[in-house]
Amino acid sequence: MKFFNKFGFTSVNESTRQSRRKFLRNLAQAGMLLPLAGSMLGQRVFAQSGGAQRVLFLYYPNGVVPYNWLPNQGPGSISGSQELSFGLGPLSSWHNRLIVLQNLTLDIGDGAGAHYNDMRGILTGNNGISYGSASIDHLIAEQLGNEGVLSLGVRTGNRSDIMISKPRNVDSAERPIPNNDPADAAQKLAVGISGGGTGGSADPDKQAYYEAILNDFDSLADVTLENAQRDKLTLHENALKRLRDLAGNQVGECSFNTNVMTDPYYASSSPLSPTEWQMFPHLARAQVDNIVGAFSCGLHRVATLQLSKGDENGNLVNYSYDECWQMAQDAINQGIQHNSTSGTVGSITRWYNEFASHSASHRPGDVPHTAQVRWYHSLLAYTLQQLENKGLLDDTLVVMFSEVGDGSKHGGAAGAVTLAGGAGGALQMGRIINCGDGINNSQRIYGTHQLFGDVARYLGVNSLPESHWSGGAV
Repeated sequence: MKFFNKFGFTSVNESTRQSRRKFLRNLAQAGMLLPLAGSMLGQRVFAQSGGAQRVLFLYYPNGVVPYNWLPNQGPGSISGSQELSFGLGPLSSWHNRLIVLQNLTLDIGDGAGAHYNDMRGILTGNNGISYGSASIDHLIAEQLGNEGVLSLGVRTGNRSDIMISKPRNVDSAERPIPNNDPADAAQKLAVGISGGGTGGSADPDKQAYYEAILNDFDSLADVTLENAQRDKLTLHENALKRLRDLAGNQVGECSFNTNVMTDPYYASSSPLSPTEWQMFPHLARAQVDNIVGAFSCGLHRVATLQLSKGDENGNLVNYSYDECWQMAQDAINQGIQHNSTSGTVGSITRWYNEFASHSASHRPGDVPHTAQVRWYHSLLAYTLQQLENKGLLDDTLVVMFSEVGDGSKHGGAAGAVTLAGGAGGALQMGRIINCGDGINNSQRIYGTHQLFGDVARYLGVNSLPESHWSGGAV
């Protein structure tokens, strides 16, 4: 109890009766809650400010329809929470947690525009990478500790030469296939939890104090604060969530749900049924849950999630599952077009090949591809919500990208990349950055060599073995 007395607390009941609101209001306005939280449990377990603590590389296949993905407003600060575009629409409420990089050059080495070349090169910067080198996720993980990269997938197929993640000292054509089974991944992650539960014994006093403080944050939100102070208050709240959870208060904080869907079809070469197609969104969210759980339990700081693959993948993913089909109907109702001069798109046939990702991406303006892109960004919104629920969002970076830019043209000059989360307050979010003109082999301002170099440095990795990870995009 002496631990808390120095902050003016004597007992749970007494502190509840006293004016915690006044105490917290003064701390919030003075920017003092973060030091308080750090003193309570120490900086090692606290979501530190000034840099990102973890990163998720989130891959989706076959690029975008640029006209329906590009933000409605130009480069600069995102002006509000209105729908950014049809493709980015599910992220509108997260607008202040995003950096949208439009027309980023996707640096993949020679042979850009061939999906398999691009997939091999998107995280390596060179699709002809040597045996002794590694993709950026592994390069970062090597310098952060011994946890390694948590590599998960959803219906990636079984071709080792097209997996996006490559460890060091592995031939590029023999890359490991990520774990495509959420239930199996959850079971293996659970083994890494000390004691099989919360990671340590609960401290009832600490739990009670954190809950008492958190119960007052809704009232604190009504206090008149400047924007910078309000943002700092959000950081305080997320930090306290982490402290509460690490004290053992939140049931399941360091446990994994193994009672989830298992997928025997991740490498299928035979036609699947509509029921089997419907599994895809559930599998994707289960893998996100596994990654967020691993982050929250401190098992990994770097994760890569590969969602299918960039080619004609009709035997792996058909996007006519209910969620994406509804988005396609929404696109039709809104009169979605490929560009400002094309006509609106008419009705489409469900469970037909026009919903297979690669085929649709080559038919400019097709509602199915536009709907696919919107669905993948809804998965990013789900990921951000899960990170927020665990108090991890502000010091986690999520990098969402595809292997090509404009899906109908291939090539890497119209890359559609979104950076989400934060970097412990060190990275200004809520921005749109123009990175080129979107025409292959034309004007380049920034590329993935710069962006991924920036991501590494925001994770505290300042020495990368290849010089091309130069930074400067954000």
